[in-house]
Amino acid sequence: MKKKYDLIFCGGGLSTLIFLNKIISDNYFNNKSILVIEKDLNTIPKKTWSFWDKKDSYWDDFTVKSWDNIFFKGKNEIIEKNLTSMNYKMIKSESFYNHIYDKVKRQPNIKLKKGIVLDIEDLNDSVIVKSKTQTFIADKVLNSIPDESYKNNLKFPVLLQHFVGWTIKTNKPAFDDDTATLMDFSIDQKNETRFFYVLPTSKNEALVEFTLFSKHLLSNSEYEIEIKKYLKSLEINDYKINLKENGVIPMTCFPFDNANTKNIINIGTAGGWTKPSTGYTFRFIDKYSNSIISLIKSDKSFDNFKVKSRFWLYDLIFIDVLYNMNHLGSVIFENLFRKNKFKTIFRFLDNESSFREELGIIHSMPKWIFIKSFFKNLPKIISSYL
Repeated sequence: MKKKYDLIFCGGGLSTLIFLNKIISDNYFNNKSILVIEKDLNTIPKKTWSFWDKKDSYWDDFTVKSWDNIFFKGKNEIIEKNLTSMNYKMIKSESFYNHIYDKVKRQPNIKLKKGIVLDIEDLNDSVIVKSKTQTFIADKVLNSIPDESYKNNLKFPVLLQHFVGWTIKTNKPAFDDDTATLMDFSIDQKNETRFFYVLPTSKNEALVEFTLFSKHLLSNSEYEIEIKKYLKSLEINDYKINLKENGVIPMTCFPFDNANTKNIINIGTAGGWTKPSTGYTFRFIDKYSNSIISLIKSDKSFDNFKVKSRFWLYDLIFIDVLYNMNHLGSVIFENLFRKNKFKTIFRFLDNESSFREELGIIHSMPKWIFIKSFFKNLPKIISSYL
C-alpha cells in the first residue's frame, strides 16, 4: 500500500515556501507527513519581491532593505511621501529560498521530491497526485502549478505585467537610498502603460526595473534599450550590471478559485492570489496562507475559502479599462497618487480599505470611462456573484 501523506505541495516556489515557513513553526504540524513535489530543486529563480508593510513585520528577517520614503513621478506630478508607520520592503529570492529550504531539510516529517506533476484528482476522502514516474496519495493538496487555460478564455481579458530589472553598481553615489521609486511614468509610454521602479540598496547600488502592463511582450533588446535610456536620463553612465532578472505576471480576473475542491486548493498565482490590477502577490500569499492553515487545522473543506470580494469588481473594471485603453495607464495612476493619501492607496491595493475610502479612490478616477466599463461588464459581474 502506498504511503498516504497528510499534505502534498505541488510546486516548490514562493507560495509553498511561505506556507512551509509558517507550518514549521506551528506545533500542530510536527507529526504531519508532508511531501513537496518540485520539478527543479537545484535552481533558484532570480526574483525580487517588494511590498509595503508595517515597520516591524513577520518578514523582517528576510528583508534586505526597507524604505521609509516613497517617490512617484508622473507626466505632470512628482510626489514624495514619508510612510510614517509603514515602510516598503525588499526580499531577494536567493537568501529566501536557501533559508527556508535549509529549515525544511532539517524537518524529519517533510520530504522533498523532484518530479513533474501531471494530474491531481480529488476522490473526496483522499487526493491522488500523479507525476511522470510515481503516484502519491494525500489527505489535502496545495497546488501552485498554474493551469494556463485562463489564457484562452474569452470572458476575462488577460493583460501581462512584464519586466526586466538590472541590479547595478555605480562608481560614484547616484541614488537616495532612503527613498524607493515606486513608479516613474516620465518615460515615453508608446501608447502603453510603462514605468520604472528604482529600489536603491545603497547610494551606489540599486535595482532598476522597466515594467509594462500591456498585451504583448517586447523583444529582449527593447527592454535593454529602455533601461539604458532611463539610466542616461538619470545621468548614470558609468555602472556595472551585477544581476539581471525578468518575469511575466498575468493580470486577469479569471476565477481561478473555481477549480478548488474539498481537498485541493490552488495557491499563489495558480489560485488567483496575484492582485489583478497591480501584479502584487507576496502580501496576498502571506495573508491567505493563514486562512488556509486554519482550515487545515480545523479539518474544514477548502471550498470554504473564497478570494472573490468587492475588490474583485474594482480589479475587473480596472483591467477592462487598461486592456482596451492601455495608453491611459499613466493618467490613471497619476490621478490615484495625486488625489489620495499613500496609506489609503496601500490599504486599497491590499484589499483592506473601507468603503468610504474606496469612494474617494473611485472619485479620483476618470469617471465616465470607468462607469461605461462597469455597465459593459455588469452581466459578467452578476453571473460571477450568483
